Amino acid sequence: MFTEEERQLLSKCKAKIGCEQLTHCMLMPYSEFLRTTGLCQEQAQRAWTLISKAYPWQQHMQKASVGAEQWLTTGDSHIDRLLGGGIRMGSIVEVVGESAAGKTQFCLQLAIAAQLPRDSGGIGGDVVYVSTEGAVPTGRLATMIGPFSRAHKGMQAASIMQHIQVAELEDMETMFHALNYKIPALLATGKVRLVIIDSMAAHLRFDLDGEGSRKSQDFYKERSSLLIQLGAKFKKWAAQYSCTFVCVNQVKDVFQPQSLLRDTNDSEQSTQASGADLESEFAMVRSNKAPALGAIWASIVNVRIMLYQRRGLAPSLSDTPEESRLPEHLLRTRSAG
Repeated sequence: MFTEEERQLLSKCKAKIGCEQLTHCMLMPYSEFLRTTGLCQEQAQRAWTLISKAYPWQQHMQKASVGAEQWLTTGDSHIDRLLGGGIRMGSIVEVVGESAAGKTQFCLQLAIAAQLPRDSGGIGGDVVYVSTEGAVPTGRLATMIGPFSRAHKGMQAASIMQHIQVAELEDMETMFHALNYKIPALLATGKVRLVIIDSMAAHLRFDLDGEGSRKSQDFYKERSSLLIQLGAKFKKWAAQYSCTFVCVNQVKDVFQPQSLLRDTNDSEQSTQASGADLESEFAMVRSNKAPALGAIWASIVNVRIMLYQRRGLAPSLSDTPEESRLPEHLLRTRSAG
């Protein structure tokens, strides 16, 4: 399929990026591919073209077109309309926002809504709720279940709790062990349809042990490789088990908005290659905030939901019960294939 020269070029790319399969490179923006491989523009473009040709596009398109799509309600009809019907099963969804914007509340609401009957927007499966930032707020979860169980008489609070499995992962090593071994084992049972990770960024945001710029560079290079590998696994499992991954992302401060553009859009080709939506990618720049996991993670997720605080504004109407309503926010979405 490839000449010896092409195989050597692709082997070099694989070694530099540290991914299991070359086609996993399609999960990263071209600008990041160019920077990580260290190739010149001509070689990088050639390698990118070869990898693109090897990617099984037709096979994935056929899988995506088989069977009717299934959607999970968010529990709020206004948000469902913004998302085109709710959370599409088989996708990777990112929920991003600053502290107290309602990210955990939104995820807890999804975990409960998943238990609804199918004709009411549920998915008829178990939920795995992974917390990387302390204990899962089970008390808040129990409080939120009350209005749902009263609105849907067939739902019992105890039954809902039994179908939500929780895991608390305190460090990066524990998190990756769970994501690589425990989560796929649970998915293989066929019972789990929704995996919530709150949050993905907690153990991947900073180089806590790094000393100096060199170690920081190594950390972020390793992080890029880990995100690509996890993204490939999430996509594989989402398609294989018809489940959805909801991943919470934190925000970082942006002191110079122009530098953000340079970091994630190094060349004119990067936007075309990654398919990133610039408007939503930099939607938080006006408040000097940006998603913490950067452009690679942005190119992996299918949908990005941004939560904003709306301070000093009158609350909007919502048809969800008051006890389980999300904090007032401005919600933006970005969908990708």
